[in-house]
Amino acid sequence: MMSALPNIPTVLITNDDGPPGEESPFIETFAAHLTAKLGWRVRVCIPAHQRSWISKAILVNEPVHVTSHKKDWYLATGTPASCVNIALHHLFSDIDLVISGPNLGSNIGNTCALSSGTLGAAMEAALCGTKALALSFAFYNGDIAEPKLGNACRMAVDVIEKLWRKDAWEKAGASVFNVNVPLVEHTACPVFVTRMANGPGFGSLYKPVADVDNLDGVNRITGLPTKNVAVLDDAQAHAAEKDRVFVFSAPYVCDPQPEVGTDTWAIRLCAISVTPLRPELRGIRSIGWTGDLEFQ
Repeated sequence: MMSALPNIPTVLITNDDGPPGEESPFIETFAAHLTAKLGWRVRVCIPAHQRSWISKAILVNEPVHVTSHKKDWYLATGTPASCVNIALHHLFSDIDLVISGPNLGSNIGNTCALSSGTLGAAMEAALCGTKALALSFAFYNGDIAEPKLGNACRMAVDVIEKLWRKDAWEKAGASVFNVNVPLVEHTACPVFVTRMANGPGFGSLYKPVADVDNLDGVNRITGLPTKNVAVLDDAQAHAAEKDRVFVFSAPYVCDPQPEVGTDTWAIRLCAISVTPLRPELRGIRSIGWTGDLEFQ
C-alpha cells in the first residue's frame, strides 16, 4: 500500500531564468503565493544566472559553486538540472515535490520542450525519484506586470494544489506535469489536460553579428529587451573570413492551426494546459525493424 501524500508538502523550486530580476520576474511572487495560500514549505535552488534553452544539460567539466541567497534559498553556478540534483542530494533531505518555474514564456510543443531548461530540471527531478512539475507563464504581449502576474500565480497555485491533493502523478502514471498558465487579467482560465504538440522546427537559431560587444534589441520570442539582435546580412556574413561571431536569435514559431487537445491549442484559447509526461524517449517499433537487423 502506498503511503498518503503529506497535507503540507515541502517543495523545491528551481528555474532556468536565474535569480530574481528583469530576466526572472516571477519566482519571488510565485513562491510567496505558494506559501501564503497553501502554507507549503518552500525551498529554492536556482541558477546564479540565466540558463534558458539548456534542456537537461549537466556541465561535467565545470565545478558548481553554491551560495546562500537567503534562508532556504541557494544560488548555484550550474544548470537547472544541476540545481535540482544538488538540492535533492546535498542541500535538502525532505523534498516532496519539485516545481521548475515559473518560466518567462510558454513551454508548449516538442520544439520548445526539448530545449527547455525548465522542463529539463523537472525531468532531472523525476529521474531522481521525486514528483515534478514544470510551470510556465505564457504571455501574449510584453506586459507581464500586475495584475496579470498575481492572477497567473493564483491560477497556478490552484492547479498545483488540485494535482497534489488528487495525487495526479500516480493516477496519470506520470512523473512530470508540464503546466502552462496564461498571463492574463481574467479571474480564471479554463483548464485542459492536454498532450504535447508536435511543432515545426525553428530553423536557424543564430545570426552573425558585426560587433558582439555592442548588441542590443528585443528577443523575438519573449518580446523583452535582450542583446542579440544586431546582425549582419548574409552577404556581409559570408565576406567575413575569420572571427565570425554568431549569437542566439531564435525566430518566433507558432502553429496557426494547432491540433485540438494539444498544449499549443489550449494556450491559443487562453486556457491552462496540463500535460502529463515521463522522462523517457520511447523508440519507434516498425514492422521489419525489430530483432536482428540485416541490410540486403
